[in-house]
Parts: sequence; structure tokens; C-alpha cells
Amino acid sequence: MFKKLLGGEISQPLPELPMVFALSQDKSLHLTQNQDPTKVWRYLSHLIRRSPHNLSAHVQRIFLSQHGLLKECLAGSLQDLFIALGDAGHLLRERMFQIVKPDLEPTELNFFETWLEQDLIQPVNQRWHKGSQLCTGLENQGKKLVTVERTVVTEYANIMDEVFACLEYGQIDTARDLLEGEILAGRIDHVVEQELINIYQYTRDKERLAAMVEHIKQSGQPLDPIWIEKQLESDQW
Repeated sequence: MFKKLLGGEISQPLPELPMVFALSQDKSLHLTQNQDPTKVWRYLSHLIRRSPHNLSAHVQRIFLSQHGLLKECLAGSLQDLFIALGDAGHLLRERMFQIVKPDLEPTELNFFETWLEQDLIQPVNQRWHKGSQLCTGLENQGKKLVTVERTVVTEYANIMDEVFACLEYGQIDTARDLLEGEILAGRIDHVVEQELINIYQYTRDKERLAAMVEHIKQSGQPLDPIWIEKQLESDQW
């Protein structure tokens, strides 16, 4: 599930985005050059109004807003992602902010930095930024237009269904804890290992990676070579 989402040619290398949400189709989050940017941006805005937690649409629209005349809508596009995620998906919010940071105005930088630092559902001084579809436009009275929650009473067919549900809602720490629990209980399989390794890599958590490698060794269970490979790579994280 945590696969590379960025595709196509871009002017400069960007950080890889993990698959922390499910995509309905296997397609790039970057749009092809033969598409009209303004029309696509409006279409994505329509999708977001109808389905505010369509995270792939949010990410596409943010990337699109980095170019040309749509730059004036960049802050509003990022604002909508923050509103949709609320206090969940901190890593996705942080990653997207870092990607577009060079294109934001100083006041916009301060706005999003404060939002991330306080980790609120919405900041106290929520003001509308051009392009936003989800903000009420009322200063000091920011109100979330949609509440996205994962029902705690949901019963899942297996642990991976629950893990993927967590990832869809940006609950990466919870997904990681579930996967670690499986391995610590001796229930190791390739899918569990691969998802946990991908989370470690995305969060740059070399300490947890090393600790899990040591646990598997000490437990006497077979250690998949991918663990050693990623542990060596983690020196560059």
C-alpha cells in the first residue's frame, strides 16, 4: 500500500509520497502536460467539494497549484487538505507543506507552520485562502465542514484490513502499532513485514527498525533479507 505515487517528469525532484490512502485506480498524482491545468483544477475542486476526504484529489490539486496562474490557489488547496484531515494525517500534512513551502508567501508559511505546530483540527484564526473549497471564510470562526472518523466498533476480517483502514485516515502510528503487535506476537508474514518496513522508511524511524530487526533475530524466527537491506539504507535517512 505504501508505494511510490509520483510519476512522470517534473522540473525538480520531490520527496516520495507514501500510499497512506487508497487510490481507486493505479494512476500518477501528477497530471500530463496535454491537460488544461485550470479545467483540471476546477474538476478536482468539484471532487473535493463532493468528497472532502478524497486525499488523492487533494494531492493532485496541490501539485497542480504549484504552476502558472494557479499558484495563487496553492495556499487554499493546501488549506483544504489540512481541513479534511483535521488532527489526523500529520505526516501527510507535514510532507505536503514541505513540498510547497518554497512557493508560499511569508504570511502563508506562518499560517501553516502554526497549524502544524499546534496540531489542531483547525487553527483559532482560520481565514479563507483563495482556492479553498472547504473553509467557511469566517475569521476566528473556522468550522470544519466534514468530520472524517474511523468507527472504533468496526469489525475487520483480518489485521491488514484494519491497518489499511488506519492508513486511509492518516493514522500511521496506529497502523504501525498494529503491525508491530503482530510481529511481537510471532504472527509474521510477508505482507505484515513489508507494510511495517514501509512505515519505518516513510517516518525515517531507524531506531524502531533496528529494534524490530533485533527482536526477530532474538526470537529465532527467519529474518527476511529486506530487513537487513532497509537497515543498511537507514544510514542515509
